[in-house]
Amino acid sequence: MHSADGGQRHDFKFADGLRAVAALSVALFHTFVFTGLRGDTDGLPAIAKIWRVGNFGVPVFIVLSGFVLALPIVGSSGLVLRKGWQHFIKRRARRILPPYLISFALFLALIAAVPWMHEESGTAWDNKIPVTLGGVVSHLFAVHNLRHDWIYQVNGPAWSVATEWQLYFTLPFLLLPLWRRTHVAVMVAAAVAIGWAIHFVDPHLDAAHFWFLGLFAMGAAAAYLVVRETTIRLLGPIVAVGLLATFAGVLLAHDAAREQDWLTETVLGAFVALGLVWLGQRSLAGSTTPVHRVLESRLLVWIGLWSYSLYLVHSPLLALGNFALLELDPSFRVHYVLMFVAVLPCSLTIAYLFHRAVERRFMTSHQQAVRVPVA
Repeated sequence: MHSADGGQRHDFKFADGLRAVAALSVALFHTFVFTGLRGDTDGLPAIAKIWRVGNFGVPVFIVLSGFVLALPIVGSSGLVLRKGWQHFIKRRARRILPPYLISFALFLALIAAVPWMHEESGTAWDNKIPVTLGGVVSHLFAVHNLRHDWIYQVNGPAWSVATEWQLYFTLPFLLLPLWRRTHVAVMVAAAVAIGWAIHFVDPHLDAAHFWFLGLFAMGAAAAYLVVRETTIRLLGPIVAVGLLATFAGVLLAHDAAREQDWLTETVLGAFVALGLVWLGQRSLAGSTTPVHRVLESRLLVWIGLWSYSLYLVHSPLLALGNFALLELDPSFRVHYVLMFVAVLPCSLTIAYLFHRAVERRFMTSHQQAVRVPVA
């Protein structure tokens, strides 16, 4: 089967499942963040704070993006975009920008209509307001990640949409030309170096996480290693130990990991990319593993289908649910439980409805053909 860009399409369902896991982990993180007033969660037992690691689902998205977008390229000769960079950017724009802009408009209306949403409250929502003209215009052009006073307005997670959109342009104009002239390892090293250089030269841009350029390149390199059937000895154990060690470090020293996220997320991205190589090569060899069976389960593959809507829609809805619970004034522990068992499921349901009403219209026919899972 061939992709729309002319290369061979590899339908790796584990990628959809992993996308679902990443999206759900981010949603769980924001459920924790939006619970109660700022600082309320500090008194929870350590085990109740495990959701904080969900924020690292965003780097997983970036590696997956590089992996999936590179598959048709590395499957063809010459490492070229068969229909040119204009076609590539046009297809990427149609896929991600309309749902992003429509969700942004809907949340602007929600903020205007609900007093809770446009008044400071002492909750995590406070850094999403006030909505300014600069914030609105920068969101419309997907450059709001370039200034700290714009980046989190209205819908905090949308900062990464802007960063990913900007990364798309690096594929035809930076990564592929460098790759063709040198080697895949040089391309990855250069991407990591450029991303880190931005961090050290201008830390004011750190909120945009431009070191994701290295993760995006790692995902593309993973696709190359899978398609070219490059053998890496002991790859499975390396990935398992690396991911376990990374997440253990994040759990045990979360604040330190966040302060050095340019390094933490790069290390995580490297092991995720190697994990994709292992999963992809096993799939091509017809040798599935328990990890494949989990990630390729009907439920996770289905959630992966609408994970972009989940990512776009969940955060302001969690904030709204938190405001409603604050009005009811339950005990904090009851409040915490209700956020996870009531508010989060409601947010996910609305996200799925948004997918059906909006996002689905901008997906490829191949993506639209995926059906709701049945028992």
